[in-house]
Amino acid sequence: MDKLKAIQYFLAAAQNGSLSAAARHEGVTLQAVAKLVSALESELGAKLFQRGSRGLQLTADGAQYAEACAPLLAQLQAADEGLRQARQRPQGPLVVGGTPFLIQHCIVPALPSFHASYPDLTLDLRAVLHLDEAGAKDCDLLMLHGWFEAGSWVRRELPVMAQVTVATPEYWKRCGIPRRPRDLTEHNCLSYRNPYGKLLDLWRYRQSGPQGEVVEEVVVKGWLNSNHRDNLLALALDHGGVMRIAYATAQADLASGRLAPALLDWEMMDPPPLAMYFRPELRRTLRLRVFADFATARCAELARLTDAKAQASVDDRPAWHHGNSRRASSWLTHR
Repeated sequence: MDKLKAIQYFLAAAQNGSLSAAARHEGVTLQAVAKLVSALESELGAKLFQRGSRGLQLTADGAQYAEACAPLLAQLQAADEGLRQARQRPQGPLVVGGTPFLIQHCIVPALPSFHASYPDLTLDLRAVLHLDEAGAKDCDLLMLHGWFEAGSWVRRELPVMAQVTVATPEYWKRCGIPRRPRDLTEHNCLSYRNPYGKLLDLWRYRQSGPQGEVVEEVVVKGWLNSNHRDNLLALALDHGGVMRIAYATAQADLASGRLAPALLDWEMMDPPPLAMYFRPELRRTLRLRVFADFATARCAELARLTDAKAQASVDDRPAWHHGNSRRASSWLTHR
């Protein structure tokens, strides 16, 4: 006998005045209610109901038993409901790793509003550049720029963020504003070294016009390269050179005038794709789902800041990405 269910049916019958009404209330058959109430009476060795002209009535033993059981069943139901509500409110820790520049400039500024919506969820942010690095395995979710094989991770591609060519107004005044991409050969260009160790010193641009599409590929040079974009941004902001950067990550500096874009009539090609990676066993976890939805919406919002015509896919690598050369520009001599 399911004693808890029997007590539930017993109390429903006591409250509704009949076994048939109890069955309707519980959504079961009359036979199911009658069977369990009879089994409960047999186990207790007491008659809980008596039938009279006014229907089903509690006996003295039945009234005493109902008075004792009703609060206990109410507490149990409250506990069940509390757990259901807790399961619908994300809580606990979530370890999020990602490209530091992306996390710092795109995700962190929006976190106060996210926390206000989910105050019981604790975020632990980690700097991770590559799926294969040691720190990645400790993360529940990763947000990475670049062309990575997902392996055992579940991958969700995110909207591409258009890139712009920027420097400070003081730098442009001192060194001149490039009129077309090939003019960048006369500038100190700050190149990023990607997680594979390849220096991205090949900046490719595209322009559409009456004569069709024009592509210019520029091998840029400069005295500072880095695998951390903050180093490049710091020098660019100190009037030290030209940087290729996602508009979304530099919007504050562009809005304030600290950085000024150039070559806006040219589209920068080969923007690195952005994707989210998470453990398959966590894909249905509520705390992961709400953060993944928040991060996806945030990236989509930032992508809309510019009319991003370029498409980027994790599975569609540019030609220079292949091979073991240490510079993207090496592709030009081997194509």
